[in-house]
Amino acid sequence: MKQYFTGFFTATCLATSLFLFTGAQNTKTQTESLVIKSERGTTTIGGGFIEVDGASGKKLFEVTVSSSNHGQLSMFNKNGVLTTSVSSSDEGDGFVKVHNSRGVRAVDISSSSFGGYFSTYNSDKKQTSYLGTFRNLRGGLMTYNENADLTSFVGTSDESDGKIFLYNNMGNNVVRLGSLYKDGNKADGFISLHDRYGEYGWHASGK
Repeated sequence: MKQYFTGFFTATCLATSLFLFTGAQNTKTQTESLVIKSERGTTTIGGGFIEVDGASGKKLFEVTVSSSNHGQLSMFNKNGVLTTSVSSSDEGDGFVKVHNSRGVRAVDISSSSFGGYFSTYNSDKKQTSYLGTFRNLRGGLMTYNENADLTSFVGTSDESDGKIFLYNNMGNNVVRLGSLYKDGNKADGFISLHDRYGEYGWHASGK
């Protein structure tokens, strides 16, 4: 992966340097795109974009300005299908989107004003997991079933202890594990079981 991105950014730097060098040879504004062809493919450099096409004519690489006026780097597989996009959100936070061979989103890696997160999706475009920082500045992991229904949460409580919640296929919380602070407990281990409807059934403390 490291070599992949190293080559990716090296190609960007070389293409950009060529563009600047070529532009410096003219005192007039370049209004037409610069096209460079070889047996390996074609590179097109124009106002606000750089595009690299393979020998087959399929787009493989693109540097452009996104719809939010941020820089955007995009990579495509040999069939011209988008597989990776590096850019910024509307708010200016960085993100990486990874797609499968059919162009379906599979992974998101993003920053935010409160931290960062990692999300995965199945081939039906439904979210299957979230790992990262929540708005309360605490970390956590959420998993979802094939229909994007929440099935589990592993994270941090309001008292900064670890906690685990499990949900059934009806979306009801049926298991809770964590630390208890009431009834004379002070961060003692605690487990609570609930019925299929999420109603309280049984609990026990480690005290």
